[in-house]
Amino acid sequence: MTPTQRPRRGAALTYPKEIIMAWAEKRGPWYRVRYRDADGGVRTAPDKYRTKTQALQAAGDLESDHRRGTFIDPRAARTSLAEWAQQWRTTHTVAASTQAKYDHYLDTHIIPEFGQVSVDQIRRSVVKQWATGLRARYSPATVRGIVTLMSLLLGAAVEERMIAVNPIQGLRTAEPRTRHDPRTAVRQVRKRPVPTGDQILAIADRVKDLGGLAAQVMVITAAFTGMRWGEITGLAKHNCHPEQLYLQVDPETGALHEVRGALWLGPPKTETAARPIDLPPFLATLLQQVMDSHDHQQVFVTADGRWHRRSNFARRLWRPACDGDSGRGWPPVLPGAVFHGLRHHHKSMLDELGIQEALKFERMGHRMPGIAGVYSHATEPMRQGLRERLQQRWTALSRRP
Repeated sequence: MTPTQRPRRGAALTYPKEIIMAWAEKRGPWYRVRYRDADGGVRTAPDKYRTKTQALQAAGDLESDHRRGTFIDPRAARTSLAEWAQQWRTTHTVAASTQAKYDHYLDTHIIPEFGQVSVDQIRRSVVKQWATGLRARYSPATVRGIVTLMSLLLGAAVEERMIAVNPIQGLRTAEPRTRHDPRTAVRQVRKRPVPTGDQILAIADRVKDLGGLAAQVMVITAAFTGMRWGEITGLAKHNCHPEQLYLQVDPETGALHEVRGALWLGPPKTETAARPIDLPPFLATLLQQVMDSHDHQQVFVTADGRWHRRSNFARRLWRPACDGDSGRGWPPVLPGAVFHGLRHHHKSMLDELGIQEALKFERMGHRMPGIAGVYSHATEPMRQGLRERLQQRWTALSRRP
């Protein structure tokens, strides 16, 4: 018997096993909808109805949704965002640094604003207005990250059949574009300055005055290898082979991670970041000098033999070297520059030197896109050419007055 057939008088109404059964039930002055779930348990929908007709209509809607595969458990839909976020955190696995960012966004922004709202009551217009208020206090990237995380939460709720659709999917958080003459338009994009070769030498010399030879060589190494901060501060001596003119970013312990004050060695940013990096002879010599100067397992450590902390390095060494120090009589070299700018400099250097794309992508720790990533490979002649060109670049820089 199908659900649309009228049963004989006195006969029980039967449903196929995959069809949910719902009915109306009077409860005091109200009517409510009760239904049997897939496990055979009886549940109560949270809404109340003034008439039996309204309740029967709602019961019919539940059965129809179930037959179409669009059934949403009404009780699950009333879960608060705070409760759902707590469940989601326990099952969504990401890197520790990413988890720390997610926790900060959830605890500082999302839950205080929407924590008590049920997932089915979150409205796109409300979130958009909230994001507009955030833009007045935070950078566009931060606002975009907060809204993206909230969308990730609601998308997971859709997958769990708690809500039918993600109400903020694709929500844009950027400022609206205004019409202007494209011939005279200037993009207002906040960019960090990228140092030139001469500026790198000047910054490295000042860093040496403040932190010693190892700190100076760390700056030069970043500029001539393109290594990320975590990769260079996590570089172990046994992964550095100056006599063979290369070093290796280890896939398991090749990066120093810092989250909430804790430091540990772990995998680099991506799988492709675990890579060999060819060294020009001058840099191999400098690295050997640094390794011979201390007994620590890592190549680059502080003057007292500890792992580097990004904030300490920036405050004590990097910022005075870039921004200037009136007490030392240092004028600014490149105000606002950050350590990551050395990686940008290296990429530009590779472009200027005409390095082959396969070797360029490998050196930066990026995956080469498209079919070229399948068939293009770095060869030893390419590596030798790279080492020679980097050596020539260093010689030309160091000879300048």
